[in-house]
Amino acid sequence: MHEQTDRFDTLVARASLARAPRGRRPVSRTLGVLLLGFGVASCATAERPAATPLQPAPDVELQRGTAVYYASKFQGRRTASGARLNQAEMVAAHPSLPFGCVVRVTNPREGRSVDVKIIDRGPSPSGQRRGIVIDVSQAAARELGFLGRGTAVVELEIPKRCWAGPAT
Repeated sequence: MHEQTDRFDTLVARASLARAPRGRRPVSRTLGVLLLGFGVASCATAERPAATPLQPAPDVELQRGTAVYYASKFQGRRTASGARLNQAEMVAAHPSLPFGCVVRVTNPREGRSVDVKIIDRGPSPSGQRRGIVIDVSQAAARELGFLGRGTAVVELEIPKRCWAGPAT
């Protein structure tokens, strides 16, 4: 019995030596180790852009809260301003800003900003109680990087001239 085990071990050892000469590793193993090393190194160096605090211009009002985006079922429906919602445009709903006001929405987590035109009223009062400050189109949500998540903490830069106008 011991002889068979010894023969088996000897055969396995010879086969291993035949596959990889002494002092040399098989090419596939070496490549695997190198690729793994490069993969780890590339992950370690990939960083998100730093979220810098928003520095408002003197003629800009800041508002911080949560943004959500319109559901697909609202595509083509009339908004409070009378315009039809087009999810491919950079538009949004705000509870008090005048229609036509252009607001910069920034997602500090992703380091992305987009300018949206206010064409609708919203979010709903229950949404406002939960801290939702703006509803944006799906195109704007995609640009801001939260289309998959559904919500994002954002900062709004609202020009002072928008606050001076009547909310309709």
